[in-house]
Amino acid sequence: MYTYSKEILPNGLRILYIQMPHIHSVVMAAYVGVGSRYEVEEKLGLSHLLEHMLFRGPRGFRSSFELLQTIDDIGGELDAYTSPEHSAILIQVHKKHCKQGLEILGDILLGGKFRHEDMETEKHIVQEEISQFMDNKGDYICIDDLSYNLMWKKGSMNAASFGDRKTIARISREDLEGHYSRFFVPENVVLCMSGNFDKEEASLWVRNIFENFQGKLDVEKPGLSTDQKAPRCIFKKVHSQMIHFKLCHKAYPYKHPNVLIMLLITDVLGGGISSRLLSNVRERLGLVYEITSYPTLFSDVGSIDIYTSTKRTNFGKTARAIMDEVHKLVEYGISPEELRKTEERVFSQMQLTMDSPLGMANWFGTEELMIRPEKPDTPEVQAEKVHNIRLEEVSRVVKDIFVPEKRNLVVVGAAGWWERRKVRRLLE
Repeated sequence: MYTYSKEILPNGLRILYIQMPHIHSVVMAAYVGVGSRYEVEEKLGLSHLLEHMLFRGPRGFRSSFELLQTIDDIGGELDAYTSPEHSAILIQVHKKHCKQGLEILGDILLGGKFRHEDMETEKHIVQEEISQFMDNKGDYICIDDLSYNLMWKKGSMNAASFGDRKTIARISREDLEGHYSRFFVPENVVLCMSGNFDKEEASLWVRNIFENFQGKLDVEKPGLSTDQKAPRCIFKKVHSQMIHFKLCHKAYPYKHPNVLIMLLITDVLGGGISSRLLSNVRERLGLVYEITSYPTLFSDVGSIDIYTSTKRTNFGKTARAIMDEVHKLVEYGISPEELRKTEERVFSQMQLTMDSPLGMANWFGTEELMIRPEKPDTPEVQAEKVHNIRLEEVSRVVKDIFVPEKRNLVVVGAAGWWERRKVRRLLE
């Protein structure tokens, strides 16, 4: 089991303590409310480059090499990511290195030297990362960014959350410093410790490390475009034997009252190995190797997404097979037995989260950052709620989500004109 507690420092920094005394490790994570959603198109990639640069200029280290060597020497792991709405820095160490791990996290989070030579090196690295999502002609084909833009963005459909070569090249040191000072302030950061540690010691360490962390948040979250009256499509032509596509239905945001039902529906469609999409599109029809359904959740919007890839010759058949499963779900709902099995699977997955210090840090850290709950919605409470879901509730939510005016499709590959026309009709 675990114990949860929360502390707020005088400067506004929120610290979550999740004690799991039965394990050997500790995860220390900092969640920051910044991402591509807060960027203008001319400076896309700023948050992502900033995340990279934090490891180039940590306090107490002469270089990123020294930082990485220090983590390696104590058998720790270091990671970070940037999403459209938030960024995170994560460190996992053995419990005996807890204090040192926390000090390293403070060095990274509070560093920000932004040396010119480091910036030039890191820009090249980021551009190499972006190249993974480019076709032979240099067009950006990241299917997740394309679907995000199609559903929520007001600007270009081709905008890349990581930026492109032009936007990355024009980012200056002043841009990074300004972005850092606007968003890396105590009230916009949640620090989460999860694992085997002594809370009184940890609290003292946190106060010593972060007591001089200052700044005020003066940024409003930009709105997203949520209006939609008909199905939308993007077809990105890429010369390949395979066609990748993602079918998204606008649904609910993080911690919406219906989000548990949304998770259950997602699991019915393509969560488990016996789910409908795997059973029919893969096992029965043999059209794909892999197909999955998953939720995408932000603080104010969300979607149920289906992703797969198939041979060009099977594109139309696969799209029709997927839409057949969607239509059957809307028309007939799910059976009592299917509800029981899926409830148990979702229940078990939530319980298993409590075995992972990283899973617990992500659960409580992102919840605190996005919605600042008066009382956290714990995995065990959510797991019990799953068993109270009724068939009529599932049917109501299915009919609310899976309608043409909430449907969005992104296709990356060499789909022909006639195939595109047929698939557009399927969506309607």
